[in-house]
Amino acid sequence: MYKIGFLGCGKIGKALFREIRDSSLGEVIFVQDVCTAEVGDPSIPMIREADEELYNKADLIIECATAGALQDSVDSILKNSDLLMFSVSAFSDRNFESTVRDLTSKYHHCVFIPHGAILGLDGIRDGRKIWEEVSIETTKNPKSLGREDQEKIVLYAGSTREACRRFPRNVNVHAAVALAGIGFDKTSSVIISDPGVNTNSHIIRLKGEGIHMQIEVSSFSGGGVTGKYTPLSACGSLHRILDKENKISVI
Repeated sequence: MYKIGFLGCGKIGKALFREIRDSSLGEVIFVQDVCTAEVGDPSIPMIREADEELYNKADLIIECATAGALQDSVDSILKNSDLLMFSVSAFSDRNFESTVRDLTSKYHHCVFIPHGAILGLDGIRDGRKIWEEVSIETTKNPKSLGREDQEKIVLYAGSTREACRRFPRNVNVHAAVALAGIGFDKTSSVIISDPGVNTNSHIIRLKGEGIHMQIEVSSFSGGGVTGKYTPLSACGSLHRILDKENKISVI
């Protein structure tokens, strides 16, 4: 049975925690969170800062906190265990990407990047040699972006690398597409604030060598950063990592 630690335990983290508990695929051995949020099991250690002794006992650490928290802890995590990370925007920092590649090579641990709020990430990666243009347009309610806009407005249009720097908690979809496809500098991002919507919507457009693809995803947000579909997607990704008994898998 996998021993699992959590870095961050918000909406996604709680969904994953319940999935682990209900599926019996793993054992949660700690939760690290600045709020030390209750997870309903007083026997599980709740910590605020990295604990090397607990990290060393983990087979997998699930990060669903922030890019900053991940950057602070990634050395200790990959020294001791595999990593399932949801703050994919952290990879827009060249130093972070270089550090992660060096750590995985040195300690032979894996980094798993979930597809999160979107579909088709595998197809984007498969076609990366032929894509000439890749763009992502995201529209969210201002509350999801931490704003109070009263009318629809384009907040940003430019490279995905810069979008990740400006909106690190709202563009993990953009970061995942950039990583799977043609990179943070060649991928284009558009961020729109629209008070008339209550969904997080993403439109991904890809062009190359006679191929044109468009992926559209819309998920109810309720004013939060995370849409309704993402926790379901996260649980699916977790199962594909943990469930070694499933001999027939869609990957």
